[in-house]
Amino acid sequence: MTCPKCEGNRQVWEKWYDFDTETWITGYRTCTNCRGSGIVYLYSSVSYALAFFFGLSSSFSLIFAVDYGATALRLDWNPWVKDVKEVRYWFNPMYFVWLFHVNRKKWVEWTTALSLIATLIVVPMIALPLTSYQLISTPMLGQNIFAGWLIGTVLTIPFAIAWYQNYEDLSKLL
Repeated sequence: MTCPKCEGNRQVWEKWYDFDTETWITGYRTCTNCRGSGIVYLYSSVSYALAFFFGLSSSFSLIFAVDYGATALRLDWNPWVKDVKEVRYWFNPMYFVWLFHVNRKKWVEWTTALSLIATLIVVPMIALPLTSYQLISTPMLGQNIFAGWLIGTVLTIPFAIAWYQNYEDLSKLL
């Protein structure tokens, strides 16, 4: 697609500040939108969907793995949790550690849900600043990015559900 800023001419008439001469200069300058190529590459919604799905599923797996490691480490540091019969208070800081020891399947259920929520918040917060210039400069590209994010999110939710349903505790395999 032809660059909408320079219309394929590769240069635009702009006014910019030159720090070497400490003056304002008006003249032709290489287009910053297409970087002098005259062409803007529009990736399809499918490519953005795959990129977002990869990012979201990787982020989900990483958050889940970090939570697993942190919970197992906290259980090792606090062996008294193994002697507790019941934790009544959901907001107790040791609730998930106790649940990790007592009912692993319920712990996986809660951790999967919380990891998915954290993923769906964190990844867009990282991706939006990286793609904001493209969203503003080319509306068609912005639509493709939004559609890709939406499809990637829709694909990540079944990924998380499948993760929960097929989860096997590694300690049972050893």
